[in-house]
Amino acid sequence: MKNTLDIILTDHSRQQLEETFDAVYLFDHPLFSLMAERTQLPWFLIVPKQSLDAEKNPGYAAQLYGEIYRLIGFMQKNSLGNHFNLAKIGNKNPYLHIHLIFREENDEVWPDAVWCHEPLNACEETPLKFKQALAEFFAN
Repeated sequence: MKNTLDIILTDHSRQQLEETFDAVYLFDHPLFSLMAERTQLPWFLIVPKQSLDAEKNPGYAAQLYGEIYRLIGFMQKNSLGNHFNLAKIGNKNPYLHIHLIFREENDEVWPDAVWCHEPLNACEETPLKFKQALAEFFAN
């Protein structure tokens, strides 16, 4: 049986990513593209550019998760988020993506899981705020 989940999106253009994930394109990285949901919560989608299959693609997952944790560290150091959830769920969209969500005890759905409470309060400004705040990280 062919796996219909975790399909690698080969076109990482802004238009394709925004259409596929219905989120705001933020940055391109050699290993992934970064998207943001239009919510008050800092909710990011990390779209890998290669398979996470360790047998077929040794080393990529380690590099990818290393960069994700470097991004998380940057965000924590710069007070952009503290407690985070990192999850590869992919049961609503078949294209490989990883959720990175920063949580606070007073956020709109605390302590429940974010994806159990959609739709969340919409906010067009949150992605723009993080695009500015993360520019230094993606410049390096």
